[in-house]
Amino acid sequence: MKSPTCSSIIHIFAVTHAVIVLLCGLLNMSDELILTVATVSMIAIIAIRKGQGLGIIAASVIAGNILGFIIGTYGAVLLANFIPTPALHAVTSFVTTEIIGFGMLLLYKSIGGRSSNTTIWMPHMLPIVIMLVLLLLIRIVYTKVFGEILSEEAVNTSIKLLLGNSLAIIILICCNIIYLIANNRYSWLSSPFGYVAGLIMETVIIALSTALIIGYNLPFGTDTPFSEITFVQIFSVAIIANLIIYVVMVLISYVYQTRNRIETEQEKRRLAQFQYNILKQQVDPHFLFNSLNILNGLIEEQKSAEASEYVRKLAALYRYMLQNENEHLVVLHEELDFIDKYTDLLEVRFPACFVVEKSIDSAAKNRYVVQCSLQVLIENAFKHNIVRAEQPLHISIFTEGDYIVVRNNLQPKTSSTDSTKVGLKNISKQYVGAIGQDIIINSTDTIFEVKLPLI
Repeated sequence: MKSPTCSSIIHIFAVTHAVIVLLCGLLNMSDELILTVATVSMIAIIAIRKGQGLGIIAASVIAGNILGFIIGTYGAVLLANFIPTPALHAVTSFVTTEIIGFGMLLLYKSIGGRSSNTTIWMPHMLPIVIMLVLLLLIRIVYTKVFGEILSEEAVNTSIKLLLGNSLAIIILICCNIIYLIANNRYSWLSSPFGYVAGLIMETVIIALSTALIIGYNLPFGTDTPFSEITFVQIFSVAIIANLIIYVVMVLISYVYQTRNRIETEQEKRRLAQFQYNILKQQVDPHFLFNSLNILNGLIEEQKSAEASEYVRKLAALYRYMLQNENEHLVVLHEELDFIDKYTDLLEVRFPACFVVEKSIDSAAKNRYVVQCSLQVLIENAFKHNIVRAEQPLHISIFTEGDYIVVRNNLQPKTSSTDSTKVGLKNISKQYVGAIGQDIIINSTDTIFEVKLPLI
């Protein structure tokens, strides 16, 4: 059985909200707490299914509750002219839930997310649950304790005082910016429990500071301190204002970082693909040219059986390159198999003239290298060195830490022209573009070696 889509989940919760309102109305019960639980649950489920992290879940839950309050309050005023009073609250709850649900869904699609695989989000479920419980406790305290104190008139007055104090606005914005920077810099604030604790402390401290600034009319000063009730009113509004600013900044920051990360990854992929195409254009013609020369030599020597076997092996090599033409990174053990086939072909042309020794750590065989990079290094060794039975070319391929090393003895051809090192430059660009790490080239009077990073 297929799991319901996010759209279906939103519709289910919207209907559930309407039913809850109707049932609570019939039973003469308050529906605020139940609706809050339902809204929080819907947002959390959609966020988790879309692979969002703890920070975005917290921000969207807070934003959803604030948005629900605003839409529900003012939406009811608009719908009152068209819908009978008994069904007004139910319809408003349905419409509000649909708007919040699809608004969050649109947000998650725009910023992207990880897979919803349970191995990713299950470790964070406990702090998420704690965060949701705290939000519900705040809602209960607000309803039961401050409900009468925070009248509409008192809230409007507090908002005017807040908006009229520039220092308070600056404190709210700057402190949230500082907290977001600290959250990204210090790992303990990025942990699930640290995040929840830090958010609570940040909200309380900033709201307290803001309330004191507004209450004493700083920096302008006043002769009359506020009363206790006024402090509660301003403090509550400051908490809501801080959460709104925090949510907006988190979402903006997350969207900005996500967009930059996507653009960077796309640019790296384009660069890597471009460099890989350059590498292929350099490798393929040389390899084919050398192979055809070898095949021509076998034909001239009338070695038809060897020529046939050579064609079969050559086809196998090109089959490998064609199968991986869209992948610029390949598993090392596949590249080593490719090298075995390649050296088999070289053995036909240079019998008993070279030795290839391999010493590869078993764990390294499952790591990645740039495709055809080993082949280019071996081809360069044959291109620039004497290869004779009396002067055999020795090539060693071995792992050394996080590198695979290709080393050969130096016996340069006296008639060879200076190397342009195009192959080495292209391999270098491939590694720098893919992982930001360059290859290492070492050369002495007797050996030449290249170290390729294992990815």
